[in-house]
Amino acid sequence: MYSFRTSFNVPFSNLSTYKLIKVDKWLSLFVLVLVLGSFKSHSQNQKRVDSLLTMAVKQSDTTQIMTYAEIWAEYLFVDPLASKPYLDSTIVLAKRLGNKEYIARTTNYLGVYHNMTSQYEASIPIYDQVIEMYTELGDMTQVSAAMNNKANSLRSLGRYNECLEVHMQSLQLKEKIGDTEESIAASYWNIGNIQGDIENYDISNDYYNKAKVIYEKLDLKDDLALINTNLALNLKGQKQYEEAKALLFEAISYFETSNYNNDLAGAYDNIGWIYAQQDSLELAEDYYNKSLEISKVYGETSLVGLNYRHLGELYNKKGKYRKALNYMKDALQIAEETGTRKKMIGDLLEISKAYAGLGRYKKAYEYHVDYRKLHDEILGRENIERMNELEVKYQTEKKEKELIIKKNEIKLLEERKQKAENEKLFLLISLIGALALAFAIVYGLRQKMKRNKIEREKLDNDLAFKEKELTTHALHLAHKNEVLLDLKSQLKELKVNGNDSRNYQKVINTINLDINNDNNWEQFKTYFEDVHKGFNHKVIHSYPSVSNNDLRLMSLLKMNLSSKEIANILNISIEGVKKARYRLRKKLNLSTEDSLQELILTL
Repeated sequence: MYSFRTSFNVPFSNLSTYKLIKVDKWLSLFVLVLVLGSFKSHSQNQKRVDSLLTMAVKQSDTTQIMTYAEIWAEYLFVDPLASKPYLDSTIVLAKRLGNKEYIARTTNYLGVYHNMTSQYEASIPIYDQVIEMYTELGDMTQVSAAMNNKANSLRSLGRYNECLEVHMQSLQLKEKIGDTEESIAASYWNIGNIQGDIENYDISNDYYNKAKVIYEKLDLKDDLALINTNLALNLKGQKQYEEAKALLFEAISYFETSNYNNDLAGAYDNIGWIYAQQDSLELAEDYYNKSLEISKVYGETSLVGLNYRHLGELYNKKGKYRKALNYMKDALQIAEETGTRKKMIGDLLEISKAYAGLGRYKKAYEYHVDYRKLHDEILGRENIERMNELEVKYQTEKKEKELIIKKNEIKLLEERKQKAENEKLFLLISLIGALALAFAIVYGLRQKMKRNKIEREKLDNDLAFKEKELTTHALHLAHKNEVLLDLKSQLKELKVNGNDSRNYQKVINTINLDINNDNNWEQFKTYFEDVHKGFNHKVIHSYPSVSNNDLRLMSLLKMNLSSKEIANILNISIEGVKKARYRLRKKLNLSTEDSLQELILTL
């Protein structure tokens, strides 16, 4: 069974952030000549490759390494053998620079290349070297990536226990350092492959689906296509052949469009295998041959060996045992050369079947013994249990971490809840305090308003009383003067007609004295000032030329008294009042249109 491409960590974008370092131009030209001499034409990316090569000629710093790395990436999955010269260029230039980070990266690329060309055993020490380099540099992201790639090689070698252990270590490191979602998805993908290899399909599907969710989120179409084909392999292992074929046929059109030759060959091989299980042997043979034709051209040797084995199985079913034996021996030779021990299990079994079909039972028994020995070594119960223990250990540790995280989250939520309750209580107390303060302020204002109202009413009552008292006093003055004047008039008549005129005159003088008594006016002035505060001061300040008599007249006019009442109070005639008003108008500079009464009322 061909397992579709494993997920390698081969970062290119990070290179653009590195400091540029000058490279010897003669070395660059030498590398370019080497690359051009090894170039094979591939129409899909030829235009981009030409553009990148043109750029590389003009470059003399670390951007040149990046350019060759991009060209290598263009061919890595299309034609791995054609990518090798460009990979060699990156390694030569990185070593020439003496830059440890670039040396580590390009060495990692070399490990990936060995894996893609089925040189699995050779890739292991390369990845160990990369892990050591990045550990020295303190770049744990790249350490986890190199571990991921090393585990893929261990898987191809059938060293499943080591493979799963390294993958788990890589995943745990990625989770610890907070690596990218895409990188973590790569680990899910590869662990899914291992679990599928040992027929733990449910666990495998769980990992594949976790990776698929991430690839859908990131819209990574290549990875989605490959994850779906790996899910198809699990369906195939569970004998759900029609569902598996549907996914594989869907993938074929994508691989053809993308020119992913090895993946296309793998899809053909798996479809052929399904048809063989359904006894459609002719269709199976057609798809096997399609796969073999592609895999021979594009260099994934282990896939060629798998094609040979499946063709051998097919001919065993057809009863063509000699032809089957030829294919199976070629398959076994490739498996031994590439170190793909799991594939050797199937090869040994089919060779045993072919010999048995030919009646050579001793040979059949020998190969079957070798098959059983290798099977138990790789897929024995002890190994499977150990691998399951690794999975359980990882899941247990993960759940424990999740439990700790949840406990911390619960604690944080409780603290937030307590804080929220405290804030709520504080707000409630503040609100109650604010309401109490507002009530106190309102109550105080109302009390103040009530006191002010009482004071205003008292003042109004006092003012009304004083106005009444003032008016009464003024009227009393007017009435008193009126009576005294009348009495004076009568006394004058008696004097004329009487004999003792001296006594009459004495009474008249007393009356005149009382009429003109200033004490009466001082008392009136006091009353008036109480009612009309500041009036006299305002008049004197505004009109300095007014006399005391003028001020008395203005005070009486302010009280809105009639001319008769004013005449009685001032002890003058009504005509005298008119003349006094006229003189006052002149002093106040009033025109004939201006009202003396209105002016005084406004003062």
